[in-house]
Amino acid sequence: MTRAADVVIIGGGIQGASIAYHLAQRGLTHVVILEKNTLASGCSGRTGGMIRQHYSTSLVTEIARQGRDFFATFDRVVGGHSGWVQCGLVYMVAGKDREALRHNVALGQRHGVPTRLIDEAEARELVPGLNPEGAVAFAFEENAGYGDGYGSTMALAQRAKEKGVAILQNTPALGLELRGRRVVGVVTPNETISTGTVVNAAGPWADRIGRWVGLDLPLKLALIEEAVIRVRPPDTYPIDTPAVYDFVNGLAFRPEGTGHTVVAEGSSYFKGALDADAYPTQPSDRYIEDVSVRLARAMPRLASGSPRGGWAGLLEGTPDFHPVMGKAPGVEGLILCYGFSGHGFKEAPVTGRLIAELILDGTPSLDIGPLSFERFAKGQLLRSMYRDDPIMA
Repeated sequence: MTRAADVVIIGGGIQGASIAYHLAQRGLTHVVILEKNTLASGCSGRTGGMIRQHYSTSLVTEIARQGRDFFATFDRVVGGHSGWVQCGLVYMVAGKDREALRHNVALGQRHGVPTRLIDEAEARELVPGLNPEGAVAFAFEENAGYGDGYGSTMALAQRAKEKGVAILQNTPALGLELRGRRVVGVVTPNETISTGTVVNAAGPWADRIGRWVGLDLPLKLALIEEAVIRVRPPDTYPIDTPAVYDFVNGLAFRPEGTGHTVVAEGSSYFKGALDADAYPTQPSDRYIEDVSVRLARAMPRLASGSPRGGWAGLLEGTPDFHPVMGKAPGVEGLILCYGFSGHGFKEAPVTGRLIAELILDGTPSLDIGPLSFERFAKGQLLRSMYRDDPIMA
């Protein structure tokens, strides 16, 4: 059996779903999404869901700003359930990160982000019970929020499907067919799909697809653990309480539903080699114990909270913790969209649109040149102002 498609997207996470959605919105519906498991079964379904615009580079700040605006109207425009809650976001940093905070706030303001430096008193007013000990600078991003990675992915995919996009779950891509150095098809267990355009949106599996065509796509996998802490009555933690990025205690936390807190940080406890096909999906006991202590320092009033579980997922990091977007060098018809280093959820509404524009128009509405794969060989890496926390990008 052989079918044909204008575009085949490898990866059924939020990047693949967003690309398909935006292609379909523009009228290109002869599109196939290939997902080796089920939609959002990887990183997209295991995100902490923060939607912020605090970045160190102009391009990513603008992508995040437009992405936040998309999420604010997601349920009305796309439908489904994005889980969007606008709660605002407080940043608190120690002395070594003071200039990074100031730089990113000023950059955000130039892009129209409602963000500003605040003092300790206002930080404590915004987040009742916050312990600012050790922090020397604070900022507030008024319209930041959080959402549901799984729900957002499913909604985008459903709208694309309604317009004619084919979604093949439990259908891995096994290889690419080339004619010379041009893509002409994608091999699956059941068929070969004839196509002239393939998008590698495979997240932590993206490097494997690169090897099929002789491209070394550098990816480093890390484990991100999330814990859910239940706040005990009579205390409360309303869903619109600002989230906190706490660089002093090394964690981020936000409300979750009624009376729960989601706490996240990179795992320092998992020591084995990470495999995209086999990794822990639940937080370790040691992680939950450690992060509970940190949360109690940052928010003493939550110290009596009880762990209620959580989840763990992969972060697929590039050498500079920024995504790769654009045409693959030396392989006509192959487009790269991977390596979002933990930021893919919040950026997906815009990155999906930009890839769709690249396919349909030849030139995206934002210059994605700084995110090209070639930047690694040229030494033109992008950097976070937070030198000790490059994932902040």
